[in-house]
Amino acid sequence: MFPGKPVCMKKTIGILGGMGPETTACLFRTIISNTKAGKDEDHIPILILNDPKIPDRSAFIHGKGPSPVPALIRGSRKLEEMGADFIAVPCNTAHYFLDEISASVRIPVINMIAETAIHVKNEFQDIKQYGLLSTTGTYKTNIYAKWFGKEGLSILIPEEKLREKIMEIIYGPEGLKAGVKTVPYGILNESIRHLVDKGARAIISGCTEISLIKKDIHTPVPLIDPVRILALKSIKMAGYELKNQE
Repeated sequence: MFPGKPVCMKKTIGILGGMGPETTACLFRTIISNTKAGKDEDHIPILILNDPKIPDRSAFIHGKGPSPVPALIRGSRKLEEMGADFIAVPCNTAHYFLDEISASVRIPVINMIAETAIHVKNEFQDIKQYGLLSTTGTYKTNIYAKWFGKEGLSILIPEEKLREKIMEIIYGPEGLKAGVKTVPYGILNESIRHLVDKGARAIISGCTEISLIKKDIHTPVPLIDPVRILALKSIKMAGYELKNQE
């Protein structure tokens, strides 16, 4: 052994996905596109468990469906058995169950919401109030308020009628989970204006399906994508370099 800078051990990422499948693919693509690599061998080994049969998180939170926890635990343990060194979960509402997931495995599970709070605190030091677009399940759990509050930041949510309209955009028969991208953006834009009027100086895309259409959302303030923050955190945790250092 020669003295000098310690060698960073490379790690394998595990993605607990299927909530929904397209968002899982989005996280995978975002990790690839942001990893500094000159050839195939420079990329990160990634294990993906895409289980769309995990019971709906919002339905359970509202008392209208079975618990997703057993399936989340099975998936996490499977990734650990397959050789993942840590787990990324590209689903906002699933983070309500993060303590149970983390306790079921011996490897770290990234807290996407906590990482988003840390990121915005560092990136937008003058912004203290953030508007949240999400499912009604995520709103009900207050998980964003919890983790942003730890960083001294506030979360603002839309009024109830707008929350229900956002839910329809996500879960409706012509919604994002059905693969429809021509959603009524007017409702999202109306919700953003409402949040800005309440004092929000940035908006959190707190549903991974909304993150899929972020380029088509018009907002007068920054739009924060937790999926991208999760991807960047995963790259760093795996011991790889970002393509464009931030």
